[in-house]
Amino acid sequence: MNLLNKWQSRKFYSSAALLYILFFVLLMMTQRNKLPDVPVVLMQLAGAGMIVFFSLLYDKHSFSKTLVIIVAFQLACFFGLRFFNIEFFENPLGYDPQDALSYHQRGSHIEMSLLRFIRYLNDNSVNLDDFGFNIIVHTAYSLTGNPETGMQLLVLFNVIAVSVSSYFVYKLSSMFFEKGHSIFVTFFWATELYAVYTASVGLKENFMVMFIVIAIYYIIKVHNNLLAKDIILAVLFSLPILLFRTAVFYMLICTLLYIIGLKLPLVKRYIYFFIAIIMVFAIIYGYQTIDELALSQGYSYDVLQDFADKKVRDNGTMTYLLNYFAAVFGPFPNLVAEELIKKNYITLYSFSSFCKVFYSFFMVYGIFRAFRNKHFEMMGIALFWFLNTFMLLFTLFAQHDRYQWPHMPFTIVLACYGFICWQENTHMLKWDKLYMLFAILMILVFNYR
Repeated sequence: MNLLNKWQSRKFYSSAALLYILFFVLLMMTQRNKLPDVPVVLMQLAGAGMIVFFSLLYDKHSFSKTLVIIVAFQLACFFGLRFFNIEFFENPLGYDPQDALSYHQRGSHIEMSLLRFIRYLNDNSVNLDDFGFNIIVHTAYSLTGNPETGMQLLVLFNVIAVSVSSYFVYKLSSMFFEKGHSIFVTFFWATELYAVYTASVGLKENFMVMFIVIAIYYIIKVHNNLLAKDIILAVLFSLPILLFRTAVFYMLICTLLYIIGLKLPLVKRYIYFFIAIIMVFAIIYGYQTIDELALSQGYSYDVLQDFADKKVRDNGTMTYLLNYFAAVFGPFPNLVAEELIKKNYITLYSFSSFCKVFYSFFMVYGIFRAFRNKHFEMMGIALFWFLNTFMLLFTLFAQHDRYQWPHMPFTIVLACYGFICWQENTHMLKWDKLYMLFAILMILVFNYR
């Protein structure tokens, strides 16, 4: 079963779900001690089933109809998993919430005005890149006048955030692809199960990525027509990222500067030379940049390096290899897990990670063709992916969906471009079939590690 042949079609979802079940049966038979409780297993399979079902409903010829299907999917899944958390874990924030509980406890101070609440965050040494979601939680709770009711309103806010990001993913994709491809990319992004998990437990990632997608859209628009309006909008939608994840703000600014630089004929003519120069500077100043960003979070380069070294000591040198593969082809799906806390959350969105491993073939090929064809706008998207991936490689966080989330929608765009280029070119070797075997091996190794 070669999933890559079905990419960009509805059959991809059903074929991926069937292969996913086969993997699950194998792991259930051989890794029983790592298997989550039956209700969690059923929710894993339900997530895959919901995607397959809604994939039969969306319209590749009408974005408006597809958007209605997307909203229906989000409402059903976001609230469905929230109610599962309440019934099974007896906590609307899921199993053993930590960051989500902190957001909830701070946001529950609805007796404070917004300005007073911001001062409260500052007085309690809350990091600047946690201000954004704390303010959103406080706003939702204040609007309802009750934190418990506000938690449900916050789920609706997530629906809006993912819908808005989906709209701009569609607009971004439409710059490069025909309507059918753009709608597929949008639907695929809007049905990512990590977004469902994030919305149900009360984390910030859906809101953060909404601003990132809008910022990238306006950054790419700058290449088509150097208008002050688009530059201003690109910066304005990048600024909120300072309140969600500081490092990503600098990545967006670097991408914007790259796009503006392309308006200079000399840069465009010698693009590979300038990219090489950028890479040299990235290596030279990598330590200093990461150290300064870490210091803003109360860490340092050396502290983060110690964290990475500890991971290697605890898990072996294979950690490095898995991290590199996960950065490019992952995150890998956790169909099973050893620790109880991971069984109860990281397995819930494994189907989307499972699909990512397979379409990464086209993403990598898309990056290669973007540079080979000097497709400058697509190279800009690839640059943002590279910058975030570089950070993940250093910190050994590449295996976490949460930290890959800022560039996740753009991996789908790159994969769509790669798929189109793959179809247009002839190939001496059946690289897609070889990669299919490689992907299966990676998933097995990761779940048997």
